[in-house]
Amino acid sequence: MITLIEILILSVIQGITEWFPVSSSGHLALMQFFFGSQDLAFDVFLHFASILSVIVIFWRDIFKLFENRDWRYMGLLVLAVIPAFLFGMLLREYIVESFNNLFFIGLFFIFSGVIICLTRFSNSKRDKVRGVDALFIGLLQVFALFPGISRSGMTISGGLFAGLKKEEAIKFSFLLSIPVILGASLAEAGQVFSSGINYWILLFSFVVTFLVSLATIRLLLSVIKSEKFWWFGIYDIVLGVVVLGWRLV
Repeated sequence: MITLIEILILSVIQGITEWFPVSSSGHLALMQFFFGSQDLAFDVFLHFASILSVIVIFWRDIFKLFENRDWRYMGLLVLAVIPAFLFGMLLREYIVESFNNLFFIGLFFIFSGVIICLTRFSNSKRDKVRGVDALFIGLLQVFALFPGISRSGMTISGGLFAGLKKEEAIKFSFLLSIPVILGASLAEAGQVFSSGINYWILLFSFVVTFLVSLATIRLLLSVIKSEKFWWFGIYDIVLGVVVLGWRLV
């Protein structure tokens, strides 16, 4: 049974790492290795709390999409979701197993860090997402199905590599997170409520994750605009090396 202290730690970690490009799934997997237990359904439940913070911060952009009936932009979001949806179903068994393998988690952290560091050399010019951009971002997002590879890191990096301006890359990444994470959360909702975790504890974890996520997203927006996004890649690489060392010792 997960204790209240463990719930608090996991909730704070989720709120910070879901939006910082350092992989929330990887950090939660590491913490649950430390605690000696793992619950993928509970991880996904925390993701659901995080996604509500995106809706709160980007509600104007979401409202404009529907108010202006911007079917083109919504279609691009759907296009970017498809690769993760398809590969998520095909690779589900391998994804679940990867959460139990520290060696692969370490490698995934390093891979994610290298991709993010490379954004330092990106040339962002365009403020309009094309179909090929959405597909490219969606394909990079597939890697984030595995623990240690950041979803926000992959999608923001994909936008920057595609030549999008920072503001547009951020906006597309966060709006894309809504259907992806919401869909995964709903798929695991039944397992969460049948897991035996006290509903008050679930509510507590939800509120903590939501509030921490709000603060983290606002900070991340400032960091990206200050040209320091690639610094997160260094953190990922260092953490990956530490995890590999821990696994091999």
